[in-house]
Amino acid sequence: MYKAVVSFLGRDCPGIVHAVSSLMTELDCNIDEVSQTILHSEFAAILIVDVPKALALETLHAKLEAGLKTRNVDLAVTTRLFDGVKWNDGAAEPFVVTVDGPDRPGLISGITGVFARNKVNIENLKAVMPGGKSNGQALIVYEVALPHHVDPAALRAELRAAADVLQVRVGMQHRDIFEAVHRVQPV
Repeated sequence: MYKAVVSFLGRDCPGIVHAVSSLMTELDCNIDEVSQTILHSEFAAILIVDVPKALALETLHAKLEAGLKTRNVDLAVTTRLFDGVKWNDGAAEPFVVTVDGPDRPGLISGITGVFARNKVNIENLKAVMPGGKSNGQALIVYEVALPHHVDPAALRAELRAAADVLQVRVGMQHRDIFEAVHRVQPV
C-alpha cells in the first residue's frame, strides 16, 4: 500500500460522495481521511487514501476519471503521492481569528498577509455572508497554527492594525478559549 492525495472539484449534485467512495471501494482503496465542502453550487473534497501497490497513481487517476464519467458525475480529479511532510515541526498553538465587517475586495488578502509575514499557517478558513449578500457584511473565521516563536500579543496588534486599514473588527483567541466561550449549552 501507499498513500495518495486525491481531490475532486465540480458542480454539486446528490450522490457525489457515494460515487467517489464507491469508486474507491471498487479500486480497493481505503479512505484514510476526508474533508468535503460545498460553496454555493460547487463541490470540493480532498482525500488521503491507502492505495494498493499494484495500482499505479496514473492508473488510479485514469480509473477515477472514467468511473465518474460512467456515473455522469462532472468532477475534476487530481492525484499525487502523499509524502506526509508538514510545513513545520508541529510546535504550534491553535488559535481562532475572526474578522467581521463590510465585505470588500482585499479583505482576505489583507489579513492573510499578516499570517504570511509571521509564518502562521492557516489550517481552516471559512468566509460567509451571515445576513446574505444584500447586507454586505462578511464574517471570516481562520483556524491557525501559531508557531511558538510568534508572540500572540504582537500578532494580535499587527492584525488589529490591518483590520483598522480594512475597517473591520478582528478577534484572536486560543482555540480552547474560543470553543469554551462559543459552546452551545443544552437547555
